[in-house]
Amino acid sequence: MPSSPRRLGVPVRLALLTSASLLAIVPLASAQDPTPTTTTPTAPLIKAGVKVGDLDLSGRTRAEAVQLLTQAYQGKRASNADVVVRVANRPHRLTMERIGYGYDADTTAGRALKARGGETVQPAIGWDSAAFSKWLDALSSMQKRTRDATVRIGITKQRIRGSRKGWKLSRGALRKLVVPVLLDPAKDRSALLLPVIRTSPSVTIASLKRRYGTLITVDRQTFHLRLFKKLRLSKTYRIAVGAAGHDTPPGMYSITSKQVNPAWHVPNSPWAGSLQGQVIPGGAPNNPLKARWLGLRDGIGIHGTAESWSIGSRASHGCIRMHPSDVIDLYGRVPMGTAVKIR
Repeated sequence: MPSSPRRLGVPVRLALLTSASLLAIVPLASAQDPTPTTTTPTAPLIKAGVKVGDLDLSGRTRAEAVQLLTQAYQGKRASNADVVVRVANRPHRLTMERIGYGYDADTTAGRALKARGGETVQPAIGWDSAAFSKWLDALSSMQKRTRDATVRIGITKQRIRGSRKGWKLSRGALRKLVVPVLLDPAKDRSALLLPVIRTSPSVTIASLKRRYGTLITVDRQTFHLRLFKKLRLSKTYRIAVGAAGHDTPPGMYSITSKQVNPAWHVPNSPWAGSLQGQVIPGGAPNNPLKARWLGLRDGIGIHGTAESWSIGSRASHGCIRMHPSDVIDLYGRVPMGTAVKIR
């Protein structure tokens, strides 16, 4: 028969007093002819009238009772009904055959040995603890994984995939739910409901919208700058980009500086001519950076231009040009750190 989920300790064997030890009036043997008295320990016996079901175990030792119980209950189960646990509206069965569910002869014999005379003892129920533990592990490992929200940054629109909540199970809660119905075959085991533990994603659409509260995209092919607020298109502006050989660099950037009427730090490049290395004050007629500056990286940024005819073409030395009124409008809508994607 299968082992019980817990084992009762084996009772201490009690030595029976021999009749010789009770005869206090017998004189002691002479010193010349010693006759030692010994006792032989005997196993305790089950009291008269003690039964397990209809099986009378009166006067039996524990070992004898185990043998009789094994024979009487061989192949019998307290219940053949499967345990059905419902998780997220789906049933999961535990068959009694899988865990060797049946009567525990040794534990039952131990109960009988402790019973009072004439008492009827209920047979102990047991199962294969290793097989049961394996089933607990398998079922409790089930889960519905959470899914974080994601965004694929595009030029004309942002592709958002929503988040999804999930759930997991508690092994302890599962064991606590199932063990009582195994121990008591009279309990209903056909629809045990195991609550799930809800889990939440770490990234949601709301958190993405906070992360990308403001976003700028630059389309070098169509000469458009798009402003997104919370991942939705807010406004579109016409722009000019870098001329051949001075291409506006593609990639992901962020706004690293903001200036009103910025000074122009002329690069040491041949195209700058005699102005190389000079600093042209903001607002000066020969300063090509008009009205506002939104810096992306060294020497590259978004600024206004006096050459309105260049808007819609490849005309700059790498910067993104805008009409002065447009860059002023954009400037107030864009905080530091705003992500900028150029393609």
